[in-house]
Amino acid sequence: MNRRSTNGFIIVILTLGGIGLLATLVRNPMWLLQQIAFYAVIAGIIFLIYRYAFQKRIGRGNSAYEKAVKQSKRRFDDRDSKVKSISQARKNLKKGSALKKKKQTHLTVIEGKKGKKKNRAFF
Repeated sequence: MNRRSTNGFIIVILTLGGIGLLATLVRNPMWLLQQIAFYAVIAGIIFLIYRYAFQKRIGRGNSAYEKAVKQSKRRFDDRDSKVKSISQARKNLKKGSALKKKKQTHLTVIEGKKGKKKNRAFF
């Protein structure tokens, strides 16, 4: 089957489905609503089973990462609380003098090869 005949086949199937849906909606709308509700409940049950059973297995791979994030947050929160308590004590002692906080930067200098010339023979 070439692409043109496949597209025509799909259009015919969708048209017949739409006609059948409209005919059911006109003849017996309550049955159609019951069927939609039934399939929605089934889809919800399948979704909950998937979420409960498979998400726990998938989530185990990220547990080490989540543990590290919690540990990092705790460390920085502890550091911030210590800095605040120390600065509070200094403010009480000095009363009015401005204190400057030093924040550690987490940057690293990477040495490059700017001084070296390229060997044009080897690309």
